[in-house]
Amino acid sequence: MDITIYKNYLGQRNLSDNTINSYIYDVENFEEYLREDYDLELDETKKAHILTYLVALQKNGKSSSTISRTISALKNFFDFLKNEKLIKDNPAVSIHSPKQIKKKPSILTEEEVAQLMLLPDKNTFKGTRDLAMLELMYSSGINVSELISIKLAQINLSAGIISIEGDKERIIPLSKYAKSAIDSYLNNFRDNKSIDDNEFLFINISGEPISRQGIWKVLKSYKKKMNLEKELSPQILRNSFAVHMLSHGADLGTLQELMGLSSLGAAQNYINNVEFKSLEVFKKTFPRV
Repeated sequence: MDITIYKNYLGQRNLSDNTINSYIYDVENFEEYLREDYDLELDETKKAHILTYLVALQKNGKSSSTISRTISALKNFFDFLKNEKLIKDNPAVSIHSPKQIKKKPSILTEEEVAQLMLLPDKNTFKGTRDLAMLELMYSSGINVSELISIKLAQINLSAGIISIEGDKERIIPLSKYAKSAIDSYLNNFRDNKSIDDNEFLFINISGEPISRQGIWKVLKSYKKKMNLEKELSPQILRNSFAVHMLSHGADLGTLQELMGLSSLGAAQNYINNVEFKSLEVFKKTFPRV
């Protein structure tokens, strides 16, 4: 069958050259597959032939978006053949595009987290503050908006907890690392930077509440020191908390509650990253508790 007729038809529909070339490319690839594997022509295509072709694409590592585009191209092509009365029925009409596979959340390994926590200078205001922020973000899974909004009154070091305000207030236990870092920051440096009307926990060197941009600047500097190729952001630390919790035996309900996630489904997004170290969960607590 001469695909040129179909290409001319597409050209009359005011489609861009890229769109036309993409459609033709997908049809020609299918045509080649059909001839090599079944010794058939395009007008002899059955639904089963298309399905086996899609499986072959998947096995060859083609993405969900590529497969969806291929299905669309074949549906349009066979619609054309049907309208031209060259075939009786469109064999692709009932084939649905695959669900888009969600990209795995980016995370740090536990070893990278440990390396990160060694970088801040504990003898300076900035270093002690940075360590407190890093430990808190990683060991609680709070987001950056929650972090910069924390007030001194929300911290209870003696009880080892922090109250996070939002649509629904939640109480989060502090890991021993986060508790120690915050204690050092508060007792050795934070008081020296206090401003009478400043009730926020994390402040900059001017004594003002640290901003979202300030957090990004801090993380960018440590990423550079680590020679880290992957991204380092508040969300990466939040993702790392979730995946490491699950890896060490936490259940989804607990993760949802600690992170303030809207649904259990949101917590399930992290499961694909989990590499269980044993068939039996060997540990029920966070690795840095």
